[in-house]
Amino acid sequence: MYKHTEDNFNSETYIEFLEEILDHYYKRPHRISLIQDNASYHKKPETYDWFAENRKYIEVFNLPPYCPELNSTERIWHYTRMQATHNRYYDTKEALCEALFLTFSTIQKNPNLIEGLLTPFLGFMALYLCAAI
Repeated sequence: MYKHTEDNFNSETYIEFLEEILDHYYKRPHRISLIQDNASYHKKPETYDWFAENRKYIEVFNLPPYCPELNSTERIWHYTRMQATHNRYYDTKEALCEALFLTFSTIQKNPNLIEGLLTPFLGFMALYLCAAI
């Protein structure tokens, strides 16, 4: 799931995003497992408070700092740049956003396009999550 916003992404907009995740993906009795990196808005007191209030619905795992090999988002962004922005010029912000949204939509409709990018990541994450539990 991704979210486009004109505003800066901060703890407020992140919490709105988390609410959307709950609305779309939470199914009883299963909890959502969320793996997040060390973005500053992930570590704000308001964000921690939100997770504390919603711990029966969502469990958060924080990646260790400076570990891009554990962060699948880095691989997805690299793929997205190669598909949508590498060696391309866009006259307007709208044209750039359109290219990015098309790439994201294509990935959502054809997840097999990025499956190979995530395979190495899964081994790291299995070890990390077992150690965290």
